[in-house]
Amino acid sequence: MIRQLGLGLAAGLLSALLFLSLVKGIALGFVLSYVAPLPLMMAGLALGMGASVTAGGVGAIVVALGFGGMSAVSFLVAAALPAMVVTHKALLWRQAEDGPTEWYPPGLILAWLTATILVLMIIGAVLVAGHPEGVKGWVAETISQALDLLATELPPPERPKVVGWWSSFFPAMVSASWLVMIVANATGAQALLVRLGRNRRQSPAYRQLWLPDWLAVVLVVAALASQVFGGDVGFVGGNVALVVVIPFILLGLAAIHGWAAGKPQARLILATTYGLLALVFVWAALAVAVLGMVRFWTMRFRRGDSGGGMEG
Repeated sequence: MIRQLGLGLAAGLLSALLFLSLVKGIALGFVLSYVAPLPLMMAGLALGMGASVTAGGVGAIVVALGFGGMSAVSFLVAAALPAMVVTHKALLWRQAEDGPTEWYPPGLILAWLTATILVLMIIGAVLVAGHPEGVKGWVAETISQALDLLATELPPPERPKVVGWWSSFFPAMVSASWLVMIVANATGAQALLVRLGRNRRQSPAYRQLWLPDWLAVVLVVAALASQVFGGDVGFVGGNVALVVVIPFILLGLAAIHGWAAGKPQARLILATTYGLLALVFVWAALAVAVLGMVRFWTMRFRRGDSGGGMEG
């Protein structure tokens, strides 16, 4: 118990310092803040839910002491909450009859993380829905204020174009980057624990990733809402659809990894794939997402009842 508490305190302090590196303007602060959830996840995946809660609470207190309550809320949402979700789900297991221990599948953990960010998006939309120009108007106003601080050299005639373009997709871009960040930290935390010999569960076979049915339903409904409805409903629906595409991109990447495995040119195939994603992200991501959707449907008819994808 004392060891769990001590490591939780250390993990929370380290995570808070990484998170605050961006606020303090430290060189490479963005990169350091990107891995702020990593210590929390390592503590949770190695020691359990108690360590995850302790680390998250300590981190929030440190951030609050340094920069106030709103910064602490940001830390809780961006780092502590996803670390707790990952820890709680990743450490679920069941003993199959006359078989090995079955750990909670990574696809369902990904689904829970996606659900978490979607709930946060909807809560945020409800909170700002009273803006005179709706949710999109509030987003546009926020982006305009950010440009006043960060892009003072931007010519005034260009400002409305930039604000208009960014405001259409900004919630989805922020949410999608958050989701990718959490997935990267979760897989990194598990890999580091395995290397250190401190892991509680075996590393999942990521190439065998599958997704629950409800993600496809949400994607279709949100995409239709963005086309049928105007105002806040259409705006939020479009951004929700873009976020839900991310799990299908990861499913597509899993399919590519599985196909490349064992081939002599596997490294070249993967390097080309990620190189295209880096150079022409939109078109490459769209192609990978389509591949993921095809894989989803082929796997859907091969496996049994998904149980809604959130059982356990």
